[in-house]
Amino acid sequence: MTSALVSSVVAGSALAEIKVGGDMEVTMRSYSTDAKAVSDGSHLGQETNVTVSGGKDLDNGMTLKLGVKLEGDNGVEANERSFYAESDTMFIGYGRDHGAGIDLDGTVAPHVGDQNDTLGIQSMAFSSNKMDGVYAGDHIKLGFKSLGGTFSALYTPSLGSNNNDAGALTTGGGDGGDSSASGYAVGYQGNLGIEGLSVQAGILGSDETSTTTTGEQELQKIGVAYNFGQFAVGGDIMDFGHGKTDATDGVMGTQSKRVNATFAASDNMSLGVSYTETEESLGHQASGYATQTKEEMTAVTVGYNIAGLGFNFSYGEIENVGGASGTDATTWQIQTKQKF
Repeated sequence: MTSALVSSVVAGSALAEIKVGGDMEVTMRSYSTDAKAVSDGSHLGQETNVTVSGGKDLDNGMTLKLGVKLEGDNGVEANERSFYAESDTMFIGYGRDHGAGIDLDGTVAPHVGDQNDTLGIQSMAFSSNKMDGVYAGDHIKLGFKSLGGTFSALYTPSLGSNNNDAGALTTGGGDGGDSSASGYAVGYQGNLGIEGLSVQAGILGSDETSTTTTGEQELQKIGVAYNFGQFAVGGDIMDFGHGKTDATDGVMGTQSKRVNATFAASDNMSLGVSYTETEESLGHQASGYATQTKEEMTAVTVGYNIAGLGFNFSYGEIENVGGASGTDATTWQIQTKQKF
């Protein structure tokens, strides 16, 4: 009986639809700043992503889906993996990824190429490391499809279940990670049934109490965008904070606001502009967060598609880099991306 069951599983796996895809990306970035702590210079980097995914229709009307994403620059690592069952109205599963459901690390704000905050040098804007600990840890997820989008929730029992991203949610708060802390994310992403509209809203947090004194942490994010023909406009706001109670000075809260606009000049050429403003509250809680810092970033991007090869040129100016008053920087980036 056991042998028959195993044979049945193997036969079922053989019938599953398997797809392989990915992309190759090469980026050259150069920056110039008057900050003594940051040297001027240029960097050339590359990244290769390979995705293997499969699916199998079940007798109950659901589809079983699984996937692995291999990421690498100097080495190869399976950073994302997922396993879930999906129907027309809901999904439920397990993973370590930014896959099914809401992805607060992404944005609905229109942009060409990379999001503008990736151009920053020691920038405070929309830092994804505040989110990676929850998504990259082993988690269970549940979602329901309604109002032109998906309402979803996930729970990560241990933020340290991924050694590469242990407690990454806490890095933006100035304290180390705690493998015993749990994390969660809930939210909605869709168009609310309105053509051209894109909405993203969610809350992500963790309980960080056993080995550090950061207390509970919470990140809130909301974004809205609208596409009308060749133009698209939108923006988002991210607010991060934690209940730190010790006497050590540090980052108590970060709020980033971003406004973007894009124009599709032709089938192969797009233009984008973005403005981001980030404020941080510093100091000890008892002192009322006496120190406030503010960073501003403006970026423009030109994207062009040459025979299937994506080519982007971006230029950005940053005022008060990392919140350091009077420290400004300029940066530019050339990036090519080929999907397969």
